This record gives sequence, structure tokens and C-alpha cells, in this order.
Amino acid sequence: MIRVRVGVTPRAQPFDESMDSLYAAIRAAEAAGFEIALEKIRGGAPGFQNWGPLLHNTLESGATHLFLAADDALYPTDCIVRLVNADKDVIAGIYRKNILKEIQPATHGDGTADTFIKRLKAGGLYETQFSSCHSMTIKRNVIEKMIADFPELAYKHNDLTYYALALPMIIDGLCFQDDWAFSLRARQSGFTLWDDYGCKLKHFCFDFLGFEALEATL
Repeated sequence: MIRVRVGVTPRAQPFDESMDSLYAAIRAAEAAGFEIALEKIRGGAPGFQNWGPLLHNTLESGATHLFLAADDALYPTDCIVRLVNADKDVIAGIYRKNILKEIQPATHGDGTADTFIKRLKAGGLYETQFSSCHSMTIKRNVIEKMIADFPELAYKHNDLTYYALALPMIIDGLCFQDDWAFSLRARQSGFTLWDDYGCKLKHFCFDFLGFEALEATL
């Protein structure tokens, strides 16, 4: 049985369109035979402090996967099913950063625009150095091994033990925030991270924006 813990950190007034698309993706996953548990943690968009309870509750619930979501993206209806069925250690869909003046993907690839455009045109799965939130799908065994590999990241809160696997870090003067810090540690634990260029989310920036303008030039 595939059991997916869907963790979302909605604002006090989340975007209705975003949550509706997430609920539709959850219903599609349930129709595919997945067992889904939705967990809402208040506090706005992802911060490492939200990862602690999400990771803890994923393990305690017996979930096989953790799917990270946010309230400022539109989710394809099949996104949970396709990302889980990809059977990767860590995998995410693609979306653009919330910047209006240019189309910047919130994915790493090899860091070049040409590579991103080629992959956007071709679709498919590609290994990446850093996975981004808003659809990051993590297998249970990844979390378990990272906890074992990084015992120094354990901390107590309300008499529970959490693990700050997404604690931001600074390397060579560069700050890696929660999702990229988690990505670094996951790779240090021997796991691979992937982007699904066929799973395209829209990210809110004045409006819900996707890659339509870029795709029109392909």
C-alpha cells in the first residue's frame, strides 16, 4: 500500500485556487489506490521549522512518502501519482520562481538556460543537484537514513524529537535554504534527486504563472 503524507503550510488566507488544485490531486491519488493523509502546518511558506513535525509525523504515521506542497502553486491533477510512481529517492515537478521580469526556473539542472529549455521541450526525468519544494516527493527510507546519518540535527520540541534535516547552511559564503540544504544532505547520504519536466506547476507571482511564454518559443 502506498501511503502519502501531504504536508502543506498555508497562510492565514491561502490561495483558494492553489488549495483546490491540491485537493484535486489528492482525490486523483486516492482514486489510484493511494492512501493520503493531509497535514496542514500554519506559518506560511516553507521554512525549516515546518519540516521537523512533517518528517516526524510521516514516520510515525507509517507513510511511505512525503509530498511537500504550498498554497501558492497550481498542481497538475496527476502530480502526486506521477511523482510517486516515478519511484525515485527524491523527485519534484518544475515551476518558475516568483519573478515577473524574466522566466527563472526554480530548478537547478546544470544551471544553464539552454539546458532547461531543451529539457522543457523534451520532457522526461533528469537528475538534479538540488530539489525544490512545492512538490518535492521523498521516500520514507530517505528520511530514515538521513536521520541516522545526521544525529546531530536531532532536537526536542514539546517532548518530541524532531530532526532539522532542512536546517539552512552556509558553504563558501553561499546560503542554502531549507529545500536545497535538505538536498545537499540527501546527496551526502547517497541518494539521487530528480526533476520531472512533464510535471509543470504554476507559481503565483501577481498571477499563477507557468512556462507558456517560454514554451511558445520552442
